[in-house]
Amino acid sequence: MADKTIRVSEETWRKLRARKRGDESFEAVIERELEDDDPLAGFGAWSDTTIDESVREVKSEMDEDLEAGP
Repeated sequence: MADKTIRVSEETWRKLRARKRGDESFEAVIERELEDDDPLAGFGAWSDTTIDESVREVKSEMDEDLEAGP
């Protein structure tokens, strides 16, 4: 299958990034989001981590985004 490039807004990119699990690719996130008809499908995605670990991971990603700039 050939690859395609799509443009998304910064806001959409951030929403997709927030839905990434571990080192999951954006393609995998999009595929998963398009396949899940169940609104609770992602519930419990971090169940194998503590809340502290999850918060640190999200904060680290947000800090990297801010440092990278527009």
